[in-house]
Amino acid sequence: MKRTHTAALLALVVAIPAAIAGSFVASNDTPCFIADDTGYRISDSAAANVTVRIDNAAAKPDLRLQLIDDAAAADFVLLDDGDAAEACPGGTAIQSIRLDPTARNPDLTVALSRAPAAYKIYVRSAGFSQQDAAALFAVIWRNSGKSAGSGREFAARD
Repeated sequence: MKRTHTAALLALVVAIPAAIAGSFVASNDTPCFIADDTGYRISDSAAANVTVRIDNAAAKPDLRLQLIDDAAAADFVLLDDGDAAEACPGGTAIQSIRLDPTARNPDLTVALSRAPAAYKIYVRSAGFSQQDAAALFAVIWRNSGKSAGSGREFAARD
């Protein structure tokens, strides 16, 4: 029940802002993902708030994620049709996330594959790649204090 609830909740997190995106003036072409009161944006800037390295060969990644094809079984669902490049609302705290596969000292290292893992993600997005979604989940997971034992509780805090 919790996985289905979380999948539906996260789908709404993406769908509702996409439906009202026309009411915001986009300052950047990269989509913005809103979770709780924070906006997350993938960035190429070296000055990003968080650097994430996706590295399946890492001996001790901070987080292991499994890509799955069933949204109902996922801990994190990112689904959009790409019609709306969402701008982060002006009053929202924005965290920029840079993916860097060669970062020597990333803030987070994530292993992403189809192999079984504690956390499962489902991605069908025109605006975010699978690596983007993994980085988004990892940063939200970290910001939740890593206290979400099931991986779903932090997404349904409100």
